Amino acid sequence: MRLSVTTPVGALVDAEVQEIVAPGALGEFGVLPGHVPFLSVLRPGVFVYHGKDGVRTLAVGDGVLQVARAEQTEKILVLVDRALPAREIDAEAAATELAALDAEVARWSKDAPAELQALLDRRAWAAARVEARRKSTVNS
Repeated sequence: MRLSVTTPVGALVDAEVQEIVAPGALGEFGVLPGHVPFLSVLRPGVFVYHGKDGVRTLAVGDGVLQVARAEQTEKILVLVDRALPAREIDAEAAATELAALDAEVARWSKDAPAELQALLDRRAWAAARVEARRKSTVNS
């Protein structure tokens, strides 16, 4: 299967893979060769792919994933608002940011749904980075 992960900044991954695990809006799911074509919304979380160079882990933001077949080629297209390879994540900085955001959410008392959603989005991205880094050290 051919995997392509793209952000607004550009392509991050273009590789042949045997398997992926993605953070779907309704829960984590996997894709293996022969999977039926489908489209899924992605939430911030950990994206793992198994290629010829081993297991790779990314933190990804919101986006979409499409599994498609064209003739004999299977493609997985991932479009996300942001992504970062786990090996590039500063684990301590991400954990510190997550703790600060958790504290801010805990003391939230404003009646400002848009501001709260922005705060929760920042928290989800911090949590995705912490978890991706943790999973990458477990898989290494």
